Amino acid sequence: MNNRHNRGPLRRAALAAGAGAGLLMWRGWRAHCRPPQVPHGFRAAPLVRIGADAIPVLGVVSRLHNVVTRPVEMVHDAARVHGSVFTLRVPTRFDLTYLTDRAAYDQVLALPAEHAMMGPVFGNVPTVGFWFPRRHSDHDSLQDLALTGKRIMAGLLAPHRVADLPPLTETVITAHIAGWGQTVDLAEAFPRAIYEISGRYFAGDEFWDSYGARITPLLRAIADGIEVPRATLAVTPARWFMREYRATKRLAAILQEAAEVMPACLLFQSIRAAGVAAEDVAWMAMYVLWNAVTYPGSYGLWTLLDVVSRPQVYRTAMSSDDPVTYLSWCLWETIRLNPVSSLVRALSKPFTYEKDGVAYHLPAGTIVGVAPSLLNQDPDVWKHPGHYRPERFAELNNPRRALFGSGPFGCVAGEFSRLLVAEVCVRILRSAEIRLLDGLPNRQCRVHLAYPDRPIPVARMPIGA
Repeated sequence: MNNRHNRGPLRRAALAAGAGAGLLMWRGWRAHCRPPQVPHGFRAAPLVRIGADAIPVLGVVSRLHNVVTRPVEMVHDAARVHGSVFTLRVPTRFDLTYLTDRAAYDQVLALPAEHAMMGPVFGNVPTVGFWFPRRHSDHDSLQDLALTGKRIMAGLLAPHRVADLPPLTETVITAHIAGWGQTVDLAEAFPRAIYEISGRYFAGDEFWDSYGARITPLLRAIADGIEVPRATLAVTPARWFMREYRATKRLAAILQEAAEVMPACLLFQSIRAAGVAAEDVAWMAMYVLWNAVTYPGSYGLWTLLDVVSRPQVYRTAMSSDDPVTYLSWCLWETIRLNPVSSLVRALSKPFTYEKDGVAYHLPAGTIVGVAPSLLNQDPDVWKHPGHYRPERFAELNNPRRALFGSGPFGCVAGEFSRLLVAEVCVRILRSAEIRLLDGLPNRQCRVHLAYPDRPIPVARMPIGA
């Protein structure tokens, strides 16, 4: 999860690709000045023009910079000025309209997949969208594949299978811990263990024994690349220099080979049983594995860091009669305080929303987003929302609404992730006393997750020493 950029070639390619930036900014500014057209009786969401955003041309540069470097803070700033409905105009790309209150969160995420679509969003994500080979190249088929992937994962997450997760976790994490020394970099060691456990669970031991060591660094490189600047470079000739592009091509070749060599393994059996075309089997294997390892790997790492960096939480976790449940609450609290930056959908037809007696009209083609980070700081729902307080979940019956999304594209692996992360953290904390040697790293908030900005060395000492 470290961000190791190949800066020289990428910088040169980015400069070459930016030769027409002046024209794009001019067009973006002209679009910024045109008032949106709405039916009688409705309003358009107000355009965000904060600080430098309001300056012609320069405002375009400021906005693009905010989208790239501070997506969460940008939304929070806009909400303070405009309230819960506003539009960020991303020049040359799209209008991104945020509806940030809880009623909108439920309504937007509950929209049918054919109305509020993810295909156009996935189509701009390296690997999932435009790099990994598949039978068709349009957005609708991409969305259909993604929805099929969720059904495949849901089938693999049946309760009787999830019940087998604790013994698998114990076997794998024990082997990993045995290879750790007195000092270990958690930024590398923790995700590697999570990847193996989740990979064995979803793909089977035969697959992971043959391919796990080869695909783990490729999946890591791809996950590191899901951020705005690199996704932008991905559509330019700079992609030839990008590690995630090369990782994608290697992963595609490996998974295609695996599909031919071991068609009877658990993962490929599940994919073919779902009716996936032969040309899309490797894509589907990538999609299942990418979702299965990336999110638990990131949130699991931050959960462990949040625990060991807070003495009271650490002591409670170590002394709890039910540490799995307590560490599950820690996972949920970590997600609450560090959610994905936004959940967005592409509207295939208009959507209307009423707030405080005002009816807003969002035309087809708008990207509509909800902001979990704002909802998860709502003091009407969360007492002392800025505090890390895992015990709050003992009082809540349904944390899923705020933490895992909902609707046709909601997370299907909430219970799996809860059990996986909690079981791994229990075994690490019981294996030795963990002490951070260089403090906590900064959290780099990218499009979908937070990443540490450097290695995380920790000392492991016998408990009680």
